[in-house]
Amino acid sequence: MRLLILDGSRVLHSLIRRLAPAEVEIEGALTFEEAAASFRDDPPDAAIVNLTASDLPWRELKRLCQVHEPPIPVLFESCVYASSDEAGLGSLDESAGFLAKPYHLADLQNAIERLLLLAGSAPAVRSGHSSAPTSPKA
Repeated sequence: MRLLILDGSRVLHSLIRRLAPAEVEIEGALTFEEAAASFRDDPPDAAIVNLTASDLPWRELKRLCQVHEPPIPVLFESCVYASSDEAGLGSLDESAGFLAKPYHLADLQNAIERLLLLAGSAPAVRSGHSSAPTSPKA
């Protein structure tokens, strides 16, 4: 299973690498253009997108995920936008999720697990990380 992480700072990339099951192949995209090309040319099984404060066509990225057959599950996360509507994504269907920062590490772990389940793989998120409500915020 391939998981694409779009994050220009690579912070999310390294965090997901720690949390995702070992058998998940993690690919990184530093720019919107790299991610969009990946969705068109060699679509991943799932994706996590860090929404930045820019006028990038996030709705188009969402559309690329939705029109793929089968749809590509995607998790949007942001420290800038409080909701998918605020980010210009509109409402999300069952194959998409949204996390607003700050969030607890347990929330991210749960979102990764849901994303992988939607993508057709059921490996558990790596153990050894606290899922208690007192988890550090990302």
